[in-house]
Amino acid sequence: MTVISMVNKVYDLLIVGGGIAGITAAIYAARKEMKFAIISPEFGGEIVNTAFVENWPGIKSINGRALAEKYIEHMKSLNVEIIEDAVTDVRYDKHFLVTAYGGVYESKTLIWATGSRYKELGVPGEGELRSRGVTYCSICDGPMFKNKTVVVVGAGNNGLTSAIYMSNIAKKVYLLNRSEKIRGDPILLDSLKSHYNVEIVNNAKVKSINGQKEVHSITLENGQDIEVNGVIINIGYIPITEPIKNIVDFNSYGYVEVDWKSMSKTEGLFAAGDVVFSPYKQLVLSASDGAKAALGAYDYLSAKK
Repeated sequence: MTVISMVNKVYDLLIVGGGIAGITAAIYAARKEMKFAIISPEFGGEIVNTAFVENWPGIKSINGRALAEKYIEHMKSLNVEIIEDAVTDVRYDKHFLVTAYGGVYESKTLIWATGSRYKELGVPGEGELRSRGVTYCSICDGPMFKNKTVVVVGAGNNGLTSAIYMSNIAKKVYLLNRSEKIRGDPILLDSLKSHYNVEIVNNAKVKSINGQKEVHSITLENGQDIEVNGVIINIGYIPITEPIKNIVDFNSYGYVEVDWKSMSKTEGLFAAGDVVFSPYKQLVLSASDGAKAALGAYDYLSAKK
């Protein structure tokens, strides 16, 4: 792996983001023999925090971290230039000037594939009790709740997967669903229902998370109190786009607007993965986005020669 702290050259392409979208873009850019680098403080993406993946074509079931290691290894085998750093700002003046802690990098095109961060509930006690019973990652913090009682907030695929994982660790798992119907995949719901220590609570909205030094209960909007030791919040994500906010257009939900080749309205700036609006947050779709963005950047530069 090549780690660069400062680069004094103009790239054809810079890829910002080390998840599946960015890594796939890097693999395709390498195959096109582009002069490029990928920048990220860490690599693997959100899938690293997933207990199991059962919908990746060709692999019936695999641990999320193990799958991430496979596509990171694939990227490294192509001698991709890797910059382990965090991007803080992006400017555009004929070329893209990408500022990271280790230096400023210049490129003719840019793929923004930084993914997203966890969405917060925004209720009393959430911030105060973070890391003291409140978490957003069951894989990271689940073992802390062995033989204890936890509540998973959110009944999409992430919430269902999290609840299934926690049912093998915790004594009792509550899954809170804010509506009457579970919106996650039926196959995950069926799996969850097979666990005797899981209770699904529909039409449940959290009013507050209670505790002093650590979580001891939650209060729902209907006034019901549930005694728990941990709260795992899986209600969605917010795209990470702050560094490019002044040079790109967003839709009403805060996602980067792109065309059919993944290029934004800023010429030469492409976006891929969870920063682009999609009703389906799926690994395979992010990989597709990355491939499309890299090919789009290659076509864009080819047309300008």
